[in-house]
Amino acid sequence: MITITLAFVAGVLLLQLMPALPPWYGYVLVPLCLGCLRWRLAWLPAALVIGFFWAAGRAELALRPVLDPALEGQTVLIEGRVVDIPRLMSGRDYRLLFAADRMDAGNGWEAYPATVRLGWYRTTTVPASGDRWQLAVRLKQPHGYANPGGFDYERWLFQQRIRATGYVRKDARNQLLGHNQSGYVDNLRAVIAAHFDRMAPATPGLGLIRALVIGDRNAITPAQWEILRATGTSHLMAISGLHISLVSGLVFLLVRGAWARSGRLPERIPAARAAAVLALAAGLFYALLAGFGIPTRRALIMLCVAMLAVLAGRYVRATHVLCVAVIAVLILDPLSVLAPGWWLSFWAVALLVYIAAGRHGQEGKWRQWTRAHLVLAFGLLPLLLVLFQQASLVAPLANVVAVPLTGLLIVPLALVGGLLVAVSPWASEQVLGLAAWLMDILWPWLELLGRQDFSNLQQHAPLAWTLVPATAGVLLLLAPRGTPGRWLGTVLLLPLVAVRPAAPAAGEVQATLLDVGQGLSVVVRTRQHTLVYDTGPSYSPTFDTGQAVVTPFLRHQGVERIDRLVISHGDNDHIGGARSLLGAFPVDQLTAGVPGLIEDREAGACRRGDRWVWDGVEFVVLHPGPGSRHTGNNASCVIRITSTGGQRLLLTGDIEALAEQALLDSGSTLAAEVMTVPHHGSMTSSSAAFIRAVAPDYALFPVGYRNRYRLPREQVVERYRAGGARLFDSARHGAISVHLPAVPGDVVPGGWRCRQRRYWRSGRCSE
Repeated sequence: MITITLAFVAGVLLLQLMPALPPWYGYVLVPLCLGCLRWRLAWLPAALVIGFFWAAGRAELALRPVLDPALEGQTVLIEGRVVDIPRLMSGRDYRLLFAADRMDAGNGWEAYPATVRLGWYRTTTVPASGDRWQLAVRLKQPHGYANPGGFDYERWLFQQRIRATGYVRKDARNQLLGHNQSGYVDNLRAVIAAHFDRMAPATPGLGLIRALVIGDRNAITPAQWEILRATGTSHLMAISGLHISLVSGLVFLLVRGAWARSGRLPERIPAARAAAVLALAAGLFYALLAGFGIPTRRALIMLCVAMLAVLAGRYVRATHVLCVAVIAVLILDPLSVLAPGWWLSFWAVALLVYIAAGRHGQEGKWRQWTRAHLVLAFGLLPLLLVLFQQASLVAPLANVVAVPLTGLLIVPLALVGGLLVAVSPWASEQVLGLAAWLMDILWPWLELLGRQDFSNLQQHAPLAWTLVPATAGVLLLLAPRGTPGRWLGTVLLLPLVAVRPAAPAAGEVQATLLDVGQGLSVVVRTRQHTLVYDTGPSYSPTFDTGQAVVTPFLRHQGVERIDRLVISHGDNDHIGGARSLLGAFPVDQLTAGVPGLIEDREAGACRRGDRWVWDGVEFVVLHPGPGSRHTGNNASCVIRITSTGGQRLLLTGDIEALAEQALLDSGSTLAAEVMTVPHHGSMTSSSAAFIRAVAPDYALFPVGYRNRYRLPREQVVERYRAGGARLFDSARHGAISVHLPAVPGDVVPGGWRCRQRRYWRSGRCSE
């Protein structure tokens, strides 16, 4: 059973690594494999092939409908229903999930059954879950940042079956078509959410309680998320297997005990079976109340498998229950393997089953509970490092207190308080307040642990192959006492932390133009040093690309400190992420084209003639010159980088024609094999004379997908093409890596999208 399950999972996973979906005629292998199941030797390859094509078929459906590229950026009408609770981002700005069923793109209404993610800005109307609307919107196909180590937004959208993103236009045609076009549970969720809104000022813990009742985590503050991540308790705020199993288990125990004492009822229906039915019903209701998202569906399937075993009145091995649950989840949703939560939840259950198997002897309940959390913290460590490059070292101490308090007291009280809204709002407020008070008692303990310097382990992204020996090492170290060679587990874990990403050789340069949307950030690495040139934009007080893109990339590469951070000039799309980056890494030296841009941090001036050498690689500042009166874009710091092989990279910031002419007049050597295009390819930059002086083989455009400035301009693109340059842009290629060798040789940039082709984003890349 275990090997067949692993083969089926391998087939599903293999599909997710493909650059394109298989052709239609490949599906003829499925009936052949089904026929081969009669032979035992064919079970494993058959299970793999069936898993592969089952996932492929579901992926085909998930990729439809495709938004016509001609409609991107055009105002169209869509009609449908608001699903889930809209998220209040700030002021009167909302983020909502909208299940469209038809669209009018100017040629009449046509079917468009797609879920889209919309922003509704500065609206005077508060959208509500279940309301049916006609909206004038502008849409675009799923697109996100594409960088090594970064969050794959496109993959997340695909896994969530979101087929377009966009925003609602201010338009007279926007109209509400009907209220509460949802079922009872969705309406109840909306009522509970409104009740929480009225209670909002009561206590900080109320936002956490809101997440536990209806799965709405929008009220959790960034500071609270930081503590939850540092203590390994983020899972407490995601209603999934833990909460549903705790609620269902509590109902099971209560019902079984009451049923067994209810006279003749146990003679007609065994107490365990009656308890299983009601426990399953409780789990289903809680999953629906939480929004019935993918994690809750996965947890509910696992609960169904376990309860069906009870109803069958048969003893079923825990490993078989787990295997059936895995296969059932993947049959219903094979794309769930794209979510880190799938791997973490099933691996956690597998670890608990593993340590329980074959162990004999008596242990106290508290000791068993403590040991389970220690095992989970240790056993999940390799997977957490691979998925997130960090793991909490204080998770056992945090969870051993937080899980029972949350599961046995806070969650039941929160659920009762939420359900009381329909009966007595006053009673609901009292019970929810009690749950929030208990959360406030727990919170100082989590804060104490989370603020310790040793609370979080962060490291480079482990190489993929190291996960295999690490998993074997974990299982060996957790094997029963007396197992021969347990000490080898430690050896098998070493590659996970000891094998680091390859650093450039002496004299080499590894530069990466990161995909930060409409902005700029370049990371330049030599053998032992790192330079970061600009940090991309900031979009809100809680989101900037320094935190979302640059920091994950540096950690993915194994960078632990920044030797020099250069801020070319003060525009938000270049400096926006600086504060987050300075908070995440020690920075030895800060240089800026216009000093004084960052408060509370002294920055040196970037001036022509500055020169330094790292590991044989030469860095020279070419602009602005001493005593320069350039301001704004023209004050951008321009740097030329030269490897020992003589290949050059020119970083140009946002200089415009005036600064380009100053560079030409300065007599500086501008020739470079690779350059970042000034000012994102705008008409104010990239003069013909400047392009001739640089004579690049490759021109890199840092631009955002469908940016509002419509950059790069076609006239500028044609100038570079006329100069013989090959063109790359971050919107089309994602992060662009450039390797300048230590010996004379070819320099060939490469795009991350091209190197990491996946079927859900095929067609985005071309080189």
